[in-house]
Amino acid sequence: MASNSNKNNRKGMKLVTEMLAGKASELRPQLDFTVEAGFSYPIVEEVLGLTGREAIPVLECLVEKGILKKEFFDRMLYCPQCQSVLLRPTTNCPKCTSGHIIRGRVFEHAPCKYAGLEEEFVLKGAYICPKCKLPLQTVGADYESLGLLYKCHDCKEIFQTPVIKWRCLQCQSVTPADRVTEVNLYSYRLDEVKRSWLEFELKPKGQLIEFLKQRGYEVVENAVAKGRSGADHKIDILATRDDGIIGYTIAIGVKVAVDKIELSEIFDFDEKAYDSGIHDKILIVLPDLGKEAEAFANLQRIKVIEVRDLESVLSRVLAKPSEEIKREPFEFRSKAQLIEYLTRLGYQVEENAALRGKSGATHNVDLLASRDDGLVIHRIAIGIEEPEKPVELERVFDFDDKAYDIGIMDKIFIAIPGLTREARQFAQRQKIRVFEAKDLQPVR
Repeated sequence: MASNSNKNNRKGMKLVTEMLAGKASELRPQLDFTVEAGFSYPIVEEVLGLTGREAIPVLECLVEKGILKKEFFDRMLYCPQCQSVLLRPTTNCPKCTSGHIIRGRVFEHAPCKYAGLEEEFVLKGAYICPKCKLPLQTVGADYESLGLLYKCHDCKEIFQTPVIKWRCLQCQSVTPADRVTEVNLYSYRLDEVKRSWLEFELKPKGQLIEFLKQRGYEVVENAVAKGRSGADHKIDILATRDDGIIGYTIAIGVKVAVDKIELSEIFDFDEKAYDSGIHDKILIVLPDLGKEAEAFANLQRIKVIEVRDLESVLSRVLAKPSEEIKREPFEFRSKAQLIEYLTRLGYQVEENAALRGKSGATHNVDLLASRDDGLVIHRIAIGIEEPEKPVELERVFDFDDKAYDIGIMDKIFIAIPGLTREARQFAQRQKIRVFEAKDLQPVR
């Protein structure tokens, strides 16, 4: 089943690509009784080579995804014995099922209660009862006109509505109407609300994913991230990279609306990322944000990119990390070796960096490593402590407090010769990457 679903998805997106390119605005079935199914979708057959029945699962898959909207077009009837569409309706007597019935005006003669078709009463230009042979004088007095009804020639039953049955012209079977196979046919058209989203999915999205992969990220579409609350959160694109020294996760959301993207959409995305412990956030939007949504995105440090600007963002020429760098755990040996490693990964490294925090205070950071990936600027605060005994909790707390005030979420702490148990527990809780070494070689 999964394999068929994947095939339908691939075929569906190929069909949608052609529709977006102007191949057709609507997919309408065409009745054709020369083919087995009795209908076809000419555009689907031309693009995908699928017959009428084969096209339906692909089209319905696109409806389920909200890409296509469907409208009733017609109803097809099939013989339940041979599946032929070559059926002819027949009218039958509801009492004896005979097809030998006739429709006409029915008279009822009051004296003898005989009822029959008008033509039965006509004799030599006058109305004469065929049963008692008396003439019919006045309608409403000695006879009544019951209106247009049916009469069975075989059992003489008079009735208003005949029973409908279907005769198959291929296998000659006769089937009651309630046993004939019925299939509704629909016409399909693109949901215009989704058109912009589709245009992103079919081109810019692939470019974005390739862009990330070229920069060393592993990319998962429609990823599920487990939140600290225990909830599972669906992320449109999740990009992760491990430099050996620190790991990054970027949550990328896609929001499309008819009008502006509202605050509730941005809040929902930010809440999922927060609960999942992800602080690098990118939102691809179309069209753009409302004022409140834009203010909230700035406050929460969500990078917002409009679909129309994405291509130019991705076309920026940026230095890539050397492909010779092996993706393996980093072993700290010296400050110089750390700086060299970061530089080879494409970081700009500043020693004894002075940074102003949100509080207004200026903080000194032993090493500040910055790298612009084109979409996200990664900054790492690196603290180095070299006392004669294990580093106490207070020093790690001070480092974490400085990084928080500066607004840097990625933190590395180098402890010579190591950390106390309390300091190590605090570092783990605050997601500070710790390197411990016996001594620190001087910078060359």
